[in-house]
Amino acid sequence: MKSLIYYGPKELKIEEREVPVIGKNDALIKVVRAGICGTDLTAYRIGGVTTGILAKGQFGHDGQFGHEMVGVVDKVGSKVEGIAIGDRVFINPTTCKRSGMLGCGIAGAFSEYVSVEDAEYGYNLFKLPDKASFDDTVIIEPLAVGTHAKNVISVQPHEKVVIYGAGTIGLCSLAACLAIGCVKPVVADVNKERLATVEKMGGQPFLLGGEIEFKAFLEEHFGKVVNEFGISCVDVDAFIDAAGASSIPNDVIQMAKKGARLSIVAIHKKEIQVDAAQILSKELTVKGACGYETSDVIEAFNHTVNKHTAISSIVTHHYPHDEALEAFMTADDPSTGSIKVVIDYE
Repeated sequence: MKSLIYYGPKELKIEEREVPVIGKNDALIKVVRAGICGTDLTAYRIGGVTTGILAKGQFGHDGQFGHEMVGVVDKVGSKVEGIAIGDRVFINPTTCKRSGMLGCGIAGAFSEYVSVEDAEYGYNLFKLPDKASFDDTVIIEPLAVGTHAKNVISVQPHEKVVIYGAGTIGLCSLAACLAIGCVKPVVADVNKERLATVEKMGGQPFLLGGEIEFKAFLEEHFGKVVNEFGISCVDVDAFIDAAGASSIPNDVIQMAKKGARLSIVAIHKKEIQVDAAQILSKELTVKGACGYETSDVIEAFNHTVNKHTAISSIVTHHYPHDEALEAFMTADDPSTGSIKVVIDYE
């Protein structure tokens, strides 16, 4: 089989690898679509160790990587029950290997075939109904991340939500909030093209760095409240940081009302100091959102299968598998306007 092999930053090669040999409890999946994730791009740009992506030869690894994938069951082990050859499936990369999260980044989505260990529906495989396209369902994995960012702070349908960042995870968080009934969540970014996608999906875009001050805009959009200390705060219930800019946590803390919640799903590349006194006086909740739980996967699965939102519009580019190197260059180049780049195996 052909596999995209990771050798290090800006060094990828398409090479031949043996098709995985499966055990009696496993399944072999022929990959049909694979998405390029932000963690894949981090490995491509600067190195993969911090994102769990190993180069060829590192700790004995063969260099296969990638984890956003949907495909078709090609073989099943003798003890696998309920999974049939020809089934169309989404693969949960965090549970498809016995090593769990340690095997996620190197699950092998950029190869023609992947093995799923201890294969089981509802655990590491999810059967796609006939009505669901591969183009739509390749988004399930990042949507599960955005859904988890919403769920860790228990966003409710009636609540007012602000999301920082209009990249893949910010837009997935937007879709997750829209799907449960949140009205016009605000998404803030510096990229006008990505903000156009926010508007297309039904969110309210805001261009950071423009003439309008963000807090003033939020007061106009959502309203404001004055707390017991006489401080005017924006009437926002939940904030999601999907951008990772060092200013965001304290910006939120400064303008948040009492009892507001902040979910941090972005990776911050440097340490920051936060105003603990404001967290205390406003009784704020600040939570990290790392990956997802099975319940988030199920919610994202139903979301895409039933087309609850226009989340599939975040896929901006498709490349055939033999042009995977070009796919990575497009995903890495801001001038292309790419959001989610998908590799096709058909």
